[in-house]
Amino acid sequence: MAVAVWKYQPNADELLQFRLQNGWEPTPSSLKDGDKILGHAACSINS
Repeated sequence: MAVAVWKYQPNADELLQFRLQNGWEPTPSSLKDGDKILGHAACSINS
């Protein structure tokens, strides 16, 4: 059973902000040139 938090389809920015406000932190990926935050979560390091 799933519980809906949204009454509408949230966009990627809204989902990211919701996760960050609830204590979530992006996990860096280990790449050849160092650890980096990938994907849309990379926006959070500039916020």
